[in-house]
Amino acid sequence: MEETTLEGLCGRRRPWFEVRHRGGTTHTRGTPHCHLGHRLDHGGRHGPDGVFAQWDWDGHRLVVRNDRYGIHPLFYACHGGMIRVSPSIFQVLDGDVPRTLDDTALAVFLRLGFFIGEATPFECVHVLPPGSTLTWQDGACSLERGDPSVPAPDPPVASFDEAVERYIALFRQAIARRPPPEAGFTLPISGGRDSRHILFELLTQGHPPAGTVTVQSRPPSANEDLRIARILAAELGLENVQIAMPRDYFAASRKDIELTQLCGSGHTWLLPVAAWLQAHGVQTLYDGLAGSVLSGGFQVNEEKLALARAGHTRKLATRLLRENGLQPFLSQALRPPMDRRLDEAPAMEAVAAELERHVDAPHPLMSFIFWNRTRRGISLIPFSILGSVETVYCPYLDHDLFDFLFHLDAGYSMGNALHDEALRRGYPQYAHLPFEDPSAPKAPMSAESAHYRRAVRGFLAEFARHPGRLGSRMVRSERILAMLTRDLLRPRCPRTWYLQPALYLLELEACLEAD
Repeated sequence: MEETTLEGLCGRRRPWFEVRHRGGTTHTRGTPHCHLGHRLDHGGRHGPDGVFAQWDWDGHRLVVRNDRYGIHPLFYACHGGMIRVSPSIFQVLDGDVPRTLDDTALAVFLRLGFFIGEATPFECVHVLPPGSTLTWQDGACSLERGDPSVPAPDPPVASFDEAVERYIALFRQAIARRPPPEAGFTLPISGGRDSRHILFELLTQGHPPAGTVTVQSRPPSANEDLRIARILAAELGLENVQIAMPRDYFAASRKDIELTQLCGSGHTWLLPVAAWLQAHGVQTLYDGLAGSVLSGGFQVNEEKLALARAGHTRKLATRLLRENGLQPFLSQALRPPMDRRLDEAPAMEAVAAELERHVDAPHPLMSFIFWNRTRRGISLIPFSILGSVETVYCPYLDHDLFDFLFHLDAGYSMGNALHDEALRRGYPQYAHLPFEDPSAPKAPMSAESAHYRRAVRGFLAEFARHPGRLGSRMVRSERILAMLTRDLLRPRCPRTWYLQPALYLLELEACLEAD
């Protein structure tokens, strides 16, 4: 299993542009023209397909645009006659931008694990809304929002069988619209459906990948991804590189916060893949972004679906905010002023208001998850963490396929029924290949304990190297230190569920205090 180093990964060295109007004169700095991601012009009704963001300065006016979904992260701040734009939030903050926290947005993020709408940790910094055009001229900013409607398929779907057949055909079309370069490409694969569907269809169309790559999961995972990837590669005659998880979980957690632009966390498992891809100069990937959400019933159950369909947005918001169980940590670890500022009540109001925007969607819960968790959280994997890769194709976001899946009966996708049947019918020659086994034995307790003890020691060492962090104004560092010490001395596996939110708040505070 290959080992990688995370030292070359950086979420700060990204293009940026600033223009300001002062005393009747316009001043600019940075890159005046920047086109990120990829555009596909195949005559669709929604305009260019693909995932992209761009800005162009013509000497008088700055125009900033993005794709239909707003998937590619693009941050901007308009303040005091100035605009600053970049795919890096740190580059935006390096300008003359106030670093005042958006308390409500942060209260939502700490409970959900992702920001909603266009919010970031800072009041003055936003992400570009989906399919929008932002214009700056003579010191003034104007925003033209995209059309959020999703047209229904014509003709409508009459049965589950018809849904399966049309899914197979539309996915084939999505891959055909995204052919790989002649020089080859790499495909990350796992034990799930999304990457498998991409792989099977690429092979069907005569595009075998130059190689596949899979990363080891941290304990107590049974590492079914490695087992299934090995089976797939052997069956299909492909090379599969298996990469070890980050040995230093604390350092990886910190790097994760940086690479996700202070807008995500929990993606440490993918950092070794990012390092491997960068080291090997990989420039084209396929990613299964949104596949499990649109066709696998991801994060949907009957109870939440019933609340969404009935329009009980406050009850559903409360349920979503409390699923991660982080409220006890926030109550114990936040300083009293921050605990009041990041109260659950305004977070609940914000999530309920966002849920209201989706109540009329065919599948309101899926709509909320896609436009928020997928768009604002999971998209940071292919377009921030894997930022060294020039082109990342996301076939599940093909406009025709997306419109079709968006309008399907929610019951079709529950429990992966739709996706499993599409794979079975579309590729019968591979139907015998197994999926991951949720009942597979977990890693031994000794491996889990060793992994998390290293993480605890890393956090303790951070306090030793930077004793100033004990004076944090956001978190009770003395409480965190006591929890770390207690858990390091536990005879069994340390409890480190609080490590990521605690580290996130300390890193955010360091950003607030930076020059």
